[in-house]
Amino acid sequence: MNKINFNKPAVVRYNAKSNCKFTKGKLYEVYFIEYWEGERTSLHVRGNDGTITDFNHLEDFEIISDEGKLLKDYEATVQCITHEYDHLICGITFGKEYKVIGRDSDGHNLVLDESNYCYFYPNDVFKIIDDPYGILKKASVYYNFRGGYNFD
Repeated sequence: MNKINFNKPAVVRYNAKSNCKFTKGKLYEVYFIEYWEGERTSLHVRGNDGTITDFNHLEDFEIISDEGKLLKDYEATVQCITHEYDHLICGITFGKEYKVIGRDSDGHNLVLDESNYCYFYPNDVFKIIDDPYGILKKASVYYNFRGGYNFD
């Protein structure tokens, strides 16, 4: 089994035009390669101000290292076990299976939902179907998307 090391960020070089978030030629830490419009082409990157942001286009970066295997297409499969989100147009539906690419320090799963994008959902609304890479283990956290960071 290949294990993902969420405590070992990948390193990328920003190659696009400099902006307030990123500087051309500078190296940055990356924690996930996420789905964008159904394709895994979006990065969670720690920017110039230390904040981790999502939906950063992979094409703007060059991968320098990925010892923790964070930028692989590894996924777990879960099944929704609640009707709580059934009324949402682009949410999750009871009984359907979904891909999960990771979780945050609060235990929320980063799920590819009906919108073809990834969003964090509480762990307790899913049953694990398959997790060959240990993505859903309690230790597999990278940061709290809502604020505080966990890099211990």
